[in-house]
Amino acid sequence: MRCLHRSGQLARWRPNPMTTVSKIVARSLRLIQVIDPSQTVNDQDMETGIEALNAMVQRWEADLLSLGWSPVASPQDVVPIPLEAEQAVAYCLAVMLAPEYGVSPLPSVVQLANSGYADLLRDQAVATPIRPILDCPAPANWGQGANSLNGSNWWVG
Repeated sequence: MRCLHRSGQLARWRPNPMTTVSKIVARSLRLIQVIDPSQTVNDQDMETGIEALNAMVQRWEADLLSLGWSPVASPQDVVPIPLEAEQAVAYCLAVMLAPEYGVSPLPSVVQLANSGYADLLRDQAVATPIRPILDCPAPANWGQGANSLNGSNWWVG
């Protein structure tokens, strides 16, 4: 997938080979204050985070927000998303996980999740703009008083 970087340069999104699933899940849990920075994520919380992460990004992919996702299964797996998407994914995952832990995310976390997701949608739109179909066939009598497919004249001008 190609995208236009905020600098105006055309770029190619590539997964960050350094970021693991455990880093994203741990960050998300810290954002909702389930763990503190000195704690590691226990196995059950990691499993919950991985399940939510897969479900969330697969839903995004189904909604045509293409990040190149492939399901992850292990905390050591590399997160298969572009580097530019990591913050949005972490914040959105935090918002998704909060109800499972009986906490409410801070308003700043919700705001950053929303703006991060909006940024991803904008980047997708810039990378793959919708182009009009200019050579679309028109009905034989189009423009001759019948300005609709069923023959009624709906435009008064």
